[in-house]
Amino acid sequence: MSTGRRRAGWRGATVLAVLVTVAGIVLALTAGGIVAAGQRDAAAEQLRERTNTIATRLAAEARRYTDAVSLVAASLSNRPAVTAPQFGTAIAPVERMLLPGATTIAFLAPVARGDVAAAQRRWQQRGAAGLTLRPVNVAAPEHYFYIFDAPLDGGTYRMAGADVSTAREPVSALRGARDGRRLTVSDAYWLLRDADVPVEVRQLSFVVTAPVFTAPEPGVREFAGWVLMSLRGLDFLTGALDTGTPEPVDVTLSATVRGARADVATLRGTAPGTRDLTGSAQIRVGNRAWTLRFAVHAGALQSDRAGVPVVLATAGSALSVCVAALIWVLATGRDRARARVDAATRQLRASARAVEAERAYLVQVLDLLDLTVVTCDVTGRVVHMNRTGRSRFGGPHEVLHVRDTIEGMGLTRPDGTPLTAHDAPLLRALRDEPVHAEEIVRHLPDGSVRRLLTHARALRDPDGAIAGAVSCAYDVTPLREREAELAAFAGIVAHDLKNPLAMVIGYVDLLLDDLAGNAELTEEHLRTLGRVLVTGRRMRRLIDDLLGMAHARDGVLRPADVDLRALAGEVVAERLATAGDPPPQVYVGPLAPVHGDAGMLRQLVDNLIGNAIKYTPPSHAARVDVTTTVLPDGRVRLEVADRGIGIPAGHHSQVFNDFHRAHPADGYAGTGLGLSICRRIVERHGGSIHVEDNQGGGARFCVTLPAATGEAPPVATGGSPVTTGEAAPRRAQPPVAAAPTEPPSVLR
Repeated sequence: MSTGRRRAGWRGATVLAVLVTVAGIVLALTAGGIVAAGQRDAAAEQLRERTNTIATRLAAEARRYTDAVSLVAASLSNRPAVTAPQFGTAIAPVERMLLPGATTIAFLAPVARGDVAAAQRRWQQRGAAGLTLRPVNVAAPEHYFYIFDAPLDGGTYRMAGADVSTAREPVSALRGARDGRRLTVSDAYWLLRDADVPVEVRQLSFVVTAPVFTAPEPGVREFAGWVLMSLRGLDFLTGALDTGTPEPVDVTLSATVRGARADVATLRGTAPGTRDLTGSAQIRVGNRAWTLRFAVHAGALQSDRAGVPVVLATAGSALSVCVAALIWVLATGRDRARARVDAATRQLRASARAVEAERAYLVQVLDLLDLTVVTCDVTGRVVHMNRTGRSRFGGPHEVLHVRDTIEGMGLTRPDGTPLTAHDAPLLRALRDEPVHAEEIVRHLPDGSVRRLLTHARALRDPDGAIAGAVSCAYDVTPLREREAELAAFAGIVAHDLKNPLAMVIGYVDLLLDDLAGNAELTEEHLRTLGRVLVTGRRMRRLIDDLLGMAHARDGVLRPADVDLRALAGEVVAERLATAGDPPPQVYVGPLAPVHGDAGMLRQLVDNLIGNAIKYTPPSHAARVDVTTTVLPDGRVRLEVADRGIGIPAGHHSQVFNDFHRAHPADGYAGTGLGLSICRRIVERHGGSIHVEDNQGGGARFCVTLPAATGEAPPVATGGSPVTTGEAAPRRAQPPVAAAPTEPPSVLR
């Protein structure tokens, strides 16, 4: 071949290579752009779904606050007058609802100018001991004073006696509630109690208020005042969206501030990057419409496929360059070498097509599955990983070992224990230990959590020897989230049931009071009304227990060191305050501090002590011992022992089941959920609970809990450190940290 022909061949090969390269790069970039546009549309749709979900969640959470205020107002209405004991009884359920952002619930009363001194004496006679009314503007025609109040945020700040007549927003809400005879929500403003808080950390807040109408005489209704709850905007937004899973979307709550729409609170999402996707929604809260705005980086909603357009464009361009280079090399080779190469290439392509056709078929089947499928050989080296697996673990699977797919991936068991390479499903299958439906939690770098349901089996050769292993994992995160949403929905339904139920109970109670002296009514009529009242109260207890069970199962844990002795002392004091005759005898020993959620642990101790007092033979004084022992492994064993009627044989393990009642025919009221709630609380703290017969009669409940870490002082919820019944053992109380040297003699 002459030099001219050779140069012409090179020029032709070069031109062809350039054309192939340019065409390939253009096609790769076009495909990448199409995929990127599709991903942005998908991200926008995901944002719309998240917008609807978050708006629904916030609306439902806001109804809890308005329902709580309406419930208290209904409980105080239709009575001759509002008193301090009635207020304390009415707000007791609200104090247990754990409402994030709620600071105070109070009863306010209007007082005309010149009537301040008389009103102060009148409210002192109704139980507001030490009340001093402090008008801020003596010339105002009407004042609005706090009469009774209780903190809901664990603080000690009290508003009793304060006058809010100079605060425009709450006064407008109070007048609107009185004139419209309905629940009213104020514009956003700064609470009076936050006047000394620095501006940079001060939160815009709201008040939710409902009117109270008393019945001083039959057939007469007169306005008595308002029930008012203060609510901080940012704390409400943070608490309502705290589901345990990081939220990538920015959420901003807007409402009316000084007559104009303004941002009240903003919760920054976890997703990085510029916020290039936005959305909005409105929710109704009482008489107000709140606006929610959402913003997020589009790539955060497509994190598992965010790099696909770049990878596609890069890979396509690189492939085009490689093909062009190959064309140039082949086109410029000698004719004889080209012929041999062409022949060998045809033969190899024919063989490769046959093998690739079969392999491509199997790979396509595996890649179409929305499961992570991984196979390895007998040494643990990864042989194949399908598309879903590659998107989750990344890297060329040919050079991966099973250990490489575990280490650094942030895998744990559901209880938070790290998953080591030794416990990897594939390696367990290689040891002939089948894995069936085990759940693994993956913690992603962006803070999100995915839950995977895994299976693994050994692969065997024709002789039956283990030749490798295969595992598959399915992402069940949406299923778990749906389960959590259903639990939240059940709680919302239960809350919505309590308001009409409270009205029924209140009206029946009022009818009984009004008709008690009516000679025309028969005893059967009164018994019928009494049965309605008892049934309503039983339904209210059932709803409260269902709410407690939902919170014990799905509520967010806020663990801290807890002063168990002070907590038990508060519970005993409350129980003794409402106990009948004969009073129970309760001994609270020097309890060791534990580590856990103070609210849930309080419910646990209250349920156990309440059961011990309730299940006592009639006309017998209940006798209860509460003690702890520090176990050798460092955990704390809490024991609540009684001398009651005990647990029937065969029911010791069943009493912790939902709705199980060991004594259904003995006349003891209950829903069968108390001990089930205890079991859920203990299991969520990583402990155990069981019941055994008490020596000498009765039952002994034994609970193991994590010991206090000692990193911070134990949390005490207030009240006396220990409370006992009058007939409790006469002995000196040792320090809280010490364990009793022997069980108290009352229950030997």
